[in-house]
Amino acid sequence: MADLEVVTARLIDAIAREEAVTAVVPTFLLRHYLGADRDDLRDALGGVLARALECADREPSVIGRAAWLTLFVEATAVADDERIRVEADRLLAGLQAEWPAQDRVADASASVEACLRAAALDDPGALIQRAIDHLEHVIGGSYRPGDGLMRDVNGVSVRCSAGDHVRAASALLTAFELTGRLPYSMLAEELMLIARREPSASVDAAIHCDAARVLCRLASLHTDPEYRAAAVIAADADYRADASLMLAAQSGCASGGTTAEAAAYGLALLDLLK
Repeated sequence: MADLEVVTARLIDAIAREEAVTAVVPTFLLRHYLGADRDDLRDALGGVLARALECADREPSVIGRAAWLTLFVEATAVADDERIRVEADRLLAGLQAEWPAQDRVADASASVEACLRAAALDDPGALIQRAIDHLEHVIGGSYRPGDGLMRDVNGVSVRCSAGDHVRAASALLTAFELTGRLPYSMLAEELMLIARREPSASVDAAIHCDAARVLCRLASLHTDPEYRAAAVIAADADYRADASLMLAAQSGCASGGTTAEAAAYGLALLDLLK
């Protein structure tokens, strides 16, 4: 796909210029490299991973640290560097330490999903259960049937943002993948339906791209006859087509968006093309 090559060229150029990047950029390069095994991707990835450790150490946001953790966990497949494992362990411990005081849906969802992916690599069941317990606590306290995720603003209950719903749905799908518990995936599908009620113009490009990736994951579940027989699903849904339309509307990110938006768009394209 032409857009994928545009994104790839942009990000390789950004790395060559030593542009400051967020975790989504090396994550795209890594996943593209694992699927394409190209020298230019390998070289760019090697350059950015060397700087990623310092970037992660300075990251102030929960969502940002969760993204770096996810990258480092995936990078262990191609990078034999003990520093990556050490930094992943540091991020993992730090994210867990914040759970008791954490009640923001987007932060909790991103943190839990990253920790679940790290736990799945080493298979520590206790961490998986703690992460899922925290996810259930935060989402369970915010979820209202039919209305989705709600939050209190000056005594008034208002719906959480599309980004909150998308991040929660993604974390729930990861929890389903590790546990097989159908309520997680079915709630993820409901949350995505609610997220899409928000006017498109009010949602930033990266969230649209993340939403498309979640829709691709739901589409894959819907192709499984056993899952369709067991779960309560939207029978007439075509989530892959929905994701394709969503990304078509964001195609400007490839050349005209920020570097992070281009990378988010590229990640979604990779998922759509699987």
